[in-house]
Order: sequence, then C-alpha cells, then structure tokens
Amino acid sequence: MNDPQNNNNGPSIKEKIIMSYKHLKDAVKTKWLHFKNNRLIKKDSTLSTEEVTHDEASPNKSPLNALKMTFVNAWTKWRVYFTELRAKQQLKNEHISPQDRRKKLFFRFNVGYGVLKNLFLSFILFLLISGALFAGVGLGYFAYLVSNEQPPTYEEMQNDIGNLEQVSNMYFADSTPIGQLKTDLNRKVVPLHEISKDLQHAIVATEDEYFYKHHGVVPKAVARALIQEFTGSSMQTGGSTLTQQLVKQQLLTSEVSFKRKANEILLAYRLENYFTKDEILEAYLNVSSFGRNSSGQNIAGVEAAAMGIFDIHASELNLAQSAFIAGLPQSPSMYTPYNQFGELRQNLTAGTERKNTVLFRMYRENFITKKEYDEALAYDLVKDFISPTEDIEDHHYSYVYNAVEKEARRIIMKQMYTADKLTDADIEANDNLYNVYYKRADFEIRQKGYEIHSTINKNVYDAMAETVQEYGDSLGQTYHATVYNEVTGENEEIQEPVQTGSVLMDNQTGKVISFVGGRDFDITQVDHAFDTQRQPGSTIKPLLVYAPALESGLITPATMIADTSFTFTQPNGEIWAPKNYGGTISGKFVSARDALKRSANVPTVQIYNELLKNSNPGDYLKKMGIQSINSSEYGNLSLSLGGTDTGPTVLEQTNAFATLANGGTYTKSYLIDSITDKKGNSIYQHETTTTPVFSPQTAYLTTDMMRSVVNEGTGSSIHNYLNFTADWAGKTGTSQNFRDIWFIASTPQVTLSSWIGYDNQYSSHELSQTDGYGDTSLRNLRYWSKLANAINRVDSTILGTEKSFNRPAGVTYSSVLDTTGMKPSTFTAPNGSSITASGAMISELFNSKYLPTATNYHFALGANSSELYKYWFETYVKIQEEDQKKKKAEEEKVEKEKAEKEKTDKEKAEKEKKEKEKETKEKEKEAEETETKQNEDVLEIKTVP
Repeated sequence: MNDPQNNNNGPSIKEKIIMSYKHLKDAVKTKWLHFKNNRLIKKDSTLSTEEVTHDEASPNKSPLNALKMTFVNAWTKWRVYFTELRAKQQLKNEHISPQDRRKKLFFRFNVGYGVLKNLFLSFILFLLISGALFAGVGLGYFAYLVSNEQPPTYEEMQNDIGNLEQVSNMYFADSTPIGQLKTDLNRKVVPLHEISKDLQHAIVATEDEYFYKHHGVVPKAVARALIQEFTGSSMQTGGSTLTQQLVKQQLLTSEVSFKRKANEILLAYRLENYFTKDEILEAYLNVSSFGRNSSGQNIAGVEAAAMGIFDIHASELNLAQSAFIAGLPQSPSMYTPYNQFGELRQNLTAGTERKNTVLFRMYRENFITKKEYDEALAYDLVKDFISPTEDIEDHHYSYVYNAVEKEARRIIMKQMYTADKLTDADIEANDNLYNVYYKRADFEIRQKGYEIHSTINKNVYDAMAETVQEYGDSLGQTYHATVYNEVTGENEEIQEPVQTGSVLMDNQTGKVISFVGGRDFDITQVDHAFDTQRQPGSTIKPLLVYAPALESGLITPATMIADTSFTFTQPNGEIWAPKNYGGTISGKFVSARDALKRSANVPTVQIYNELLKNSNPGDYLKKMGIQSINSSEYGNLSLSLGGTDTGPTVLEQTNAFATLANGGTYTKSYLIDSITDKKGNSIYQHETTTTPVFSPQTAYLTTDMMRSVVNEGTGSSIHNYLNFTADWAGKTGTSQNFRDIWFIASTPQVTLSSWIGYDNQYSSHELSQTDGYGDTSLRNLRYWSKLANAINRVDSTILGTEKSFNRPAGVTYSSVLDTTGMKPSTFTAPNGSSITASGAMISELFNSKYLPTATNYHFALGANSSELYKYWFETYVKIQEEDQKKKKAEEEKVEKEKAEKEKTDKEKAEKEKKEKEKETKEKEKEAEETETKQNEDVLEIKTVP
C-alpha cells in the first residue's frame, strides 16, 4: 500500500460539512438581498407609487414577507386590469377611434406582461428559497446521521479492504479443527498486475466511467439516483462508484438505510484520500461476486472467475472474455453461465448480451478501437466455457460439520431476532420473518470469520464412527432399488441400509459429548441423531407414564396393576384393545416395577388412562424438551406405548432420559460452547438452562425401576456384551412392525442412546425377525454395547463407571405384601365378607410422601369389580390355601428334617457308642493278651535250670 495522501491534521469530515452549510447559507442570503434591492418596479400610469410599500424594500423583512408583497402587487395589477375590462364593456357601443384602440391594446399588453413577469420572478424566488431550505435541511440531516460515527484509521481501512478471507472455522472440544465453514465461495487473491488490462478497463467502463476523475463520489450520480428512488422511476441508473461499492462490501454492513448510505459517501471520500486508484481497483476486483463456476460454487474475485469459467488465469483473458466477466457483478445470478450444480445453462442470452453492452461502453470510453469492438462482438465465447467439474470432499466429519453449522446459525439467528424484540413464537408463526433472519444469520456465520467451538469429543466421535462401520452391516438387510431422478431425468440405482442415530450426553450439563448421525454420509445426509422424528415405542413409558404416575402418587413401584383384557374408546372414536408383546395378556395383577421391567403394554395403558383423568402427562414431556409430539396426541392412550404420528428425535429422547438420571432436573442439551469473532471478541458463550421436572424422589424411583430393566428385564442382555461394569438404568423400545428399535440407558454421569431403523424414503421397509440377522431388539442391544465399549476404551472416565445412583432423602424401604403391594390388613368386602390380607412379604422402595397403606379391596389399579371379586373370593383363597399348603409343607419339611436330623444324630450316637464299646473291648483284650504274654515270660524264667 502507498502512504496516505492526506494526513489527519486537517478539519474532520463533520467540520467540513458544517462549514459548507454556513457558506451556502451566506451565499443564498447575499443573492436574495441583491435580487431584492435591484428589482424593477413598474412605472405604470394606472398604479400609484403608494402601492409599493416601504416594507417591501426593507432589508429587515424576511424573504417570506417579501414574497408575500410581490404577490399583493401582482394581484393589484390584475384588479386594475379587470376594472378597465369592465369599463370597455360599458363603452362597447360607443365609437372608439383606432388610435384609442391601439392605446388600450398596448395598455392591456403592458399590464399582462407586468403580471407574468412578477409571477415568473416570484416562482424563481420560491425555487431559490426552497432549494436553499432543502439543501440546508439535507446537509443538516446528513451531518446528524454521521455525527456519532468515528472515522476509521488508515490501518483499519487497510485491514478491512484487504481482509478478503473471512472464513469461519469450527472446532472439536479439544480445539482440533472440524473444518472451515463452507461459504459456497471460491476466491483467490491476485495483485493488479496479474489481471488483464482489458478486464480492468472493462470494469471501469461498465461500473464507473469517472473512476479516474472523481474523488470517491460523483455528486450528480448520487442526486440522480436519489431522484429516481423518490420518484419510483423504473429506470434505475445507480449512483455508486467503484470506491463506494468497495466500501459497501468491505467496510459496512448490508443494512439498507440513509445512515448507511451517508457513511458510505464519507468513507468513499476518506478511502480515496488514503489509497491510490490502483489499490482501490485491485481490492474491488478481488472482492466482487462473479456468479458460479463449473462446480456450482459461488465465486468472488476475477482470478476465481477466470479459472472457474474459462480455466485460464485472469492475466490471460482476451477482450471478449474480459467483457463477459466484467458484466457479471451487476447481477451475478442472472448472467452467470452455470447453475448450482455446475451445469452449463441452456439459455446464455442474458450473459452474452450483457457482454456486448460492456464492449460498447469500452468502445464509447475509448478503451478499445472500432476494429477491436467488432472482433470481440463476433467472437464465439460459448466454446470457451468449461465443462462441469465435480467438487471432491472428505465426508468423514460431515455429520459433525452439518450439526455444528446448523446450531451456530440457530444461535446467531436467535440473537438477531431477540435484539429486534421478537420471540421464538413470532419467528415460527411467520415464514417470511424466519427466512429473513435465516439468511442474515447464514451470512454472518459464513462470512464474518467466526471461531466456533463445539462440545464434540473428537476421539470418542471417531471411536463411535468406527463401531458403526464395523458393526453396521450386522444391523439388518440393505435394500436396493431403481428410482427415477426428476432432476437428471434418468433412472438411478439406490441403496437403503439400516440407519442408526445415537447421542452421548452429559446428564448434569446437557453437553453433547458425541453422536452418530448415520451409516454413510454419501448415501444420505439426513442426521438421524438430531433431525429425524421416529416413533419412540416403549422408551416413552418411563417418561410419559411411570414417572408422572410416581410423581402424582398414583402408583408406587409395588402398586399392583391389572394385566387383563379390556377395550378403550379413543378420542377419534376407534375401539382399541391393547395387548402385550406377542399379542398376549397374563390375566394377572402385576407390580409397576415388573410391568416396566418386562415392558408390559396393558398395565402401562391402565396407568396412563388413570393419569389422563386428572392431569396432562404430556406437560412433563414438554418440560424435558420433547416438543415434536403434537399436543392433540396426548389424549390418545396409544401414545403411552409410543404410538404417534410424529415422534421425538434421538436427541430429545436422550435429553429426557438424562433428566431422570439428573435427579429430575432437565438441562437443555447444547452442541456449541462458544463463538468468537475474528478479533477474538465473544459473540456467544453457552449458559446452562435448567428446568425442574420431577422431584428427586420420583427420579430415583423411576431410575431404580429402570435398573431392573437392565439387570433382570428386556435390557439385561447388554451384560453379555459389555466388557466393563457400571450402574446402568435404561429402557428398550420397539415401534409397531419393528420399524424402530431403541435402547437408551444412563449412568449417574451420562446417557447413551441408540436407534436403528429404515428411512423408508423410496419404499416401506421393516426390521425383520426372519431376515437372517437374529432378534431385532437383540441386534440393537449388541450394537449399543459395542458403542459403550468403544467409548470406555477411548476414555474410561467418560461413562462414570465408578459412580452409583445415590438414594436421596425421602426415599425409604418398606415391607409390603407380595400379592397386593400394600400392608397386611383385615377389611370388609362390598358384600360384607371380612377378608384378611396376609401372606409373603417383600421389601420395596417408596417415596416417604406416599408410603404404603393397609391393603383394601380395590388395591389393583385398573381392575374392574368382577376381576376384584374373582381375585378376593377365588384367586386369593387359592393363594391363601396355597400359602397354607406351602407353609404346612415347609413346616412338615422342617419337622421331617428335624426328625431325620434326630434320627441321624441318634444313629450317629449309637454308632459312636458301639464303636467306642468295640474299641474298649479291643483295648481290654489287648491288655489281657499283653498280661498273659508277660506271665508266660515270667514262668519261663522261673523254670530255667
């Protein structure tokens, strides 16, 4: 860059404007006094000098009073004229000599001339005053608009016009780059001497013919543009110089307002004071947009345009090629030869005609000769357009890239409309508003050089992605089909594998540690973790049914629920008879814990039916972040089993389960930790948002019941595949016809979810039990376990394997009857019979607020009168008899064991006694034999001679 042409020692722009306004005001005043003092006063015989008052010539009177007096004098002259006219009519019958007639005619002409002259002078005076007033107001308003603006320094302007690479970057949690945020913009900066002279001249001739003459702004062009704007003229010639266009693109925002235009004009003057024409032209040629290239990308700068359209450098462009590129900035989308797919447009007329216009302007401004002009017009430019080229990119982190980009845009968008005092509801209700803020936010995150830091753990993400690649083919069959592509007009072979979505979330903070968006980004770009809504199946049971029922005191983990046949009339009038998995019904009363453990449908519907009588359980789902289920569906009993037209996303489900693991407090999930601008200023910093949903007691009881699911129930097989231990609590889920298979489980620290199913984009597919891949639910449990193993292998601290769910105060153990889930008691049945409820006892957890009470006749939730009667007078008697038989058998067994023990002990004692007697006899015999032998030895000694 050259040194600035002016220094900062002179008056400021604001001071210059004020001085100019004062000079203009003094000049107008002087002209007015001069005009007033030299005004001709008519000397007509019919007008007395007294009709011209002294006040008219007084310099102390205002221009407005002077103008008033002028009109008064004119009216007086007209009044005299009409008086004479009436007199003429009175004398019309009298003889008038030709000489008198000429005098009268001359008199009328003289009066008319005087009146018209005065009117004309008055009109000119009015224009001068109005113009001065308008100019004064305009300059004053202009000064007001820029009064609070701080002019940028030379260094700031140099940085701004030279800062052409404003690409935003995204990062993993450890600051490892995810990649640059795509701007759909291809640009390569080149110096002016590497740009064809023809192209330089073409741009100047087309965009700013006075470029080398003006000092940043062409006043008459600005005035012309303003008049066209105010009058609504269809002919818009524009008023911006190349310098102004550069200021608008690099120094200001895209805001449309008089204030921005005023700043644009001042900054254009300032830019011209600091930079040479070549520097300004070079910056403009590297900044401006030039449509799309043969890859379908938006291109900026003449080097990218030359390479992307003609496959040559900007320095190698011929005259026709230069003229074509120079014509693009006026309307890049209209004149560009390529569409968004990089395909050459069929109709290139608009671009080629624009090229011819540029050539004419070059000829008119003497940049080219008539011969060069004619040759360039005849040149076949179409043959120079290059064929479409494919943009190859690595899709390894594409799901991460898309998710972080989407969330960053949502954050900036919310900041924008919140600043404009709009709410989420306002934006959701108005598509036009949404589109406006979407585009503004999209531009911000792509063009402002933001640094976007996500929460995603790169190593964990890589490990989960590798697991998907290794185990994905084992999830189910991949379907192949031939479909018609409406864009290309050809049939294409497509494949549809089993897809998957998974989210790993920190329970307390809501941080998304990692996720799985799908099997293969090249097959589908749909993010199955954050975007797809699927039927939740039985995973909705603890969220919508059991936790709300525990919260309200409707049930305890020991509450007995009827697992019996019954029908319901849905809000839509349909009759529905729920069944358990496999179409079975046990016909028994089961505890809430057992019902959830084995995912029984009928007891779940019974609980939900009772909940709907006094509350709306859907309110709990909304508080936990599940907003994708329509409120009208909460009245359908089938929703308690996951039957919904929409359904939650994997992220929403994960966040809801994390709420239970977090003691009942919902912490909104987040994917972006912070955003800073290119200067390091904070644009966004995540702040944790929490909402109490359930009491800690309810959350713990629900979690403990889901422990039973994992340890004894439908999710227990994970222990066959996990290579580590942890305190897991979770729930399985299967939607109708095996379209969706879920498993979501939590430790005290994190929640890990897994969904598998088909997109069904082209035809309907289901996970089959007979497709050779084994049990559908078991496939997902194995897959989930492999994901957990991979996570734990990368970092054993992430899953919180060393932690356990802590029982909060207010949760206690209590003993209840195994058959009723309540305390033993004696009560009177409706028929007057006395019933004693007793039997085997179990220990169960209870909320101290809802401790178990004495058993009553109506102990079973959802049971009808006949079922209760049958239970108490048939089933319970049998239970008691069986208990008595069992007790008697146990007593007999004890007696038998005691008798057998006594018999055994007696036999053992007798045996020991006999053995002891035998041993005694043997010892006595031994002693006798020893004594006999000793006596014989003594006798032998005595008989020896």
